[in-house]
Amino acid sequence: MGGRSMYYIIPLSGDPDIGRKLAPLIGGKIVNIYTKEHPDGEQYIRLGDSVSGKRVLIVQSMFPEQDRKYIELLLAIDAAIRAGASRVDVLVSYLAYARQDKVFLDGEPISVGAVLKGIRAVGAERLYVVEPHSEVASKIYGEDFIEIDGISPLARAFTGEKNIAIFSPDLGGVERAQRLQSVMDSISGVYYIEKIRDRYTGEVVSVIREDIDLKGKTVLIVDDIISTGGTIANASRLVRGRGASKVYVACAHPLFIGDSINRIRGAGVDRIVCGRTVRRTVDGVEYIELHDHIARRVLESI
Repeated sequence: MGGRSMYYIIPLSGDPDIGRKLAPLIGGKIVNIYTKEHPDGEQYIRLGDSVSGKRVLIVQSMFPEQDRKYIELLLAIDAAIRAGASRVDVLVSYLAYARQDKVFLDGEPISVGAVLKGIRAVGAERLYVVEPHSEVASKIYGEDFIEIDGISPLARAFTGEKNIAIFSPDLGGVERAQRLQSVMDSISGVYYIEKIRDRYTGEVVSVIREDIDLKGKTVLIVDDIISTGGTIANASRLVRGRGASKVYVACAHPLFIGDSINRIRGAGVDRIVCGRTVRRTVDGVEYIELHDHIARRVLESI
């Protein structure tokens, strides 16, 4: 890097301190910013340092107050471009509005598409996203979309654990569970909870295959987002009912809405391990810092 900063880094209000921890790892320099809120609630941003001719990386997490964090990001991108930055890239540790990536009913938007197109339209080039919930986000944004694995780094919390069965709450999350398996030892298998429709009542029920033996085993439930905790609580009750001796949970994005943490604990979960992708923290949760992992991915892509 020849002593020069690779990136001028602008950490925004949602950033869970990833930007400042990332700076020394990638040869970056932190840019000071001034923000305020107008009486009507609108946001104001001004860069406190020159970025003219520099490559800028803006760091944001879009939770809580998703709408506010998104607008702040757009304003920061525009400010950096108007200040003469040679290039503006963005790192989003939690991407909001990624749940809806297809139209289910007439009249609906594709929310992740609208959000990503806005980031691109205002002038951002490369977009790094930690564990995006949407499978089509990269197709929408294009080749400058860089996905960062937010699941594998959680394995360090389970070093020394033996005889673990990894579970995904559904078939769609099996790939995440397999990523975690690939960097862990002593895994007895990777499974998922099946959804079956009762042919008499039409009700969809969650089940575990009869041939899966969980007696005396530690089960690790893996998901990308914990919101209300209902999915995790349901999965925990199912594996406990099949004889699991311990139940752990690992997730990339710990939102923990309302009474979710008590709902999860009440369902028999012993440990909760999450990536540090949002600013808000909850007591009783183990948080894994991701800045070193993110730094490697950023350096690989440059």
